[in-house]
Amino acid sequence: MKKYVIDVYIADDHQLVCEGISDLINQSGQAHVSYTFTTLEACRLALQNRRPDVLLLDISMPDGDGITFCQQIVNEYPKVKVIAITIHDEYSMIQRMMACGAHGYVLKSSSSEELLEAINSVWQGKEYVSTQVTDILEKGKANSVTLTEVEKNILRLICDGHTNPEIAKELNLSTETVNWYRKRLLAKFDVKNTVGLVRTVFEQKLL
Repeated sequence: MKKYVIDVYIADDHQLVCEGISDLINQSGQAHVSYTFTTLEACRLALQNRRPDVLLLDISMPDGDGITFCQQIVNEYPKVKVIAITIHDEYSMIQRMMACGAHGYVLKSSSSEELLEAINSVWQGKEYVSTQVTDILEKGKANSVTLTEVEKNILRLICDGHTNPEIAKELNLSTETVNWYRKRLLAKFDVKNTVGLVRTVFEQKLL
């Protein structure tokens, strides 16, 4: 039996997707899919016993968040190369996944050639994002959030856990002004609450 160089696992809750990608990879002669999983828990248990070279990971899974799972995997098993394979093409989602340690990001609409290139690239220790993802990142950087000095100071204090009155006292502003800035920051970062704001700041290493 032919020995394949790159050992691959797939975690995706759509069985047909798993089968289709598995066939593509196995027929390429460049790699081989050893196992597929439709839940993160099944994947987690398998990784405790045996690790692949590359893990293709969907972000939206029925029993958890692929981004958080990615961070756990790269921390526990640093030799496993994680590639996000997903329908999510939002700039913030890509940024979050890569910030959590993903070695690659490929959209499910990408070509088979790009997927195989991604697997080979990360296995060789390189980072890989598909052509579509590269375009999204470039546009996102062009439209990145810009902050005034006051907004930076308020954001830093928010991330340190200070309340509006405490921030107002620290910066010699009124509480109403700080509250207005807080709402403005939520709008700028397109998040619903302070938890989301703080998470985005730390994931994107803005401070």
